[in-house]
Amino acid sequence: MIEIQDMTYSYGKKLPAAITGVTAVIPEGIHLLAGENGAGKTTMLHLLAGVSRPQAGSVRVNGSDPASNRPSEMGKTFLLEENTHFPGRTIREFAQVHSTFYPGFSDRQFAENLVAFGMSGDEPMKRLSLGNRKKAQLAYVLALGVEVLLLDEPTNALDIESKQALRKMMAANLRDDQTVIVATHTVSELDKLYDGAMILTRSVLQLAATEEAVARRLAFTVTGTPDPDALYSESQIGRALNILEATDDEDTRVDWRLLYSALHSPNRERVLQAIFKN
Repeated sequence: MIEIQDMTYSYGKKLPAAITGVTAVIPEGIHLLAGENGAGKTTMLHLLAGVSRPQAGSVRVNGSDPASNRPSEMGKTFLLEENTHFPGRTIREFAQVHSTFYPGFSDRQFAENLVAFGMSGDEPMKRLSLGNRKKAQLAYVLALGVEVLLLDEPTNALDIESKQALRKMMAANLRDDQTVIVATHTVSELDKLYDGAMILTRSVLQLAATEEAVARRLAFTVTGTPDPDALYSESQIGRALNILEATDDEDTRVDWRLLYSALHSPNRERVLQAIFKN
């Protein structure tokens, strides 16, 4: 579990805050972290991973300060960024050394992940394409067994087949007691995996909620024309996607992509009021 209280961070006194007064509780499960470019997604991941320390407020990962650098805590969290460099001739060579710091690492799972991506793990890293390098890295980090796994744009550079393999891999590999945060601007690619979401707008956290909590308050429907009772509606070719207040007899999955759009529209306050009303 991740607990954040009034967390703020800025890259300079004369610059606007990259993260402003964020408060949230993020339980175990797979969570979306979404926001427009520059909204603060990467900064949030750095703060959760302990790469940066909040200038105000606090963050606790399973009760501990992630920036403490205590040896007992360093094997519990891993951040995979787009530009993460894995030193080593091959991903297997890297794993032999690096995985010793992660007691939850599963060599069997690592091997299965590589096979799912069509790789052996012995390919020279320097010769891999950007997409294959990303696959090798994902195969490894998904086998680490860390309590908290932070993924920054994990589907970037992956082809359609690899994205499908990643979805299956995440569903199969991750335990119920792990917390995984996926920061992305392509909300729909892993949407069926998300147990909850955090949605940022210009450094401010608009929403942090589980799918169960949102589904109790909102219903997501598809109709021929926009529903006049909708809190938010989008017209597509021959249909309308709607968000309405939920009724007791409705049981629908959350459309995170549609909810993201709603929270970046003039209807944002109406949608938020429906979610958080008493």
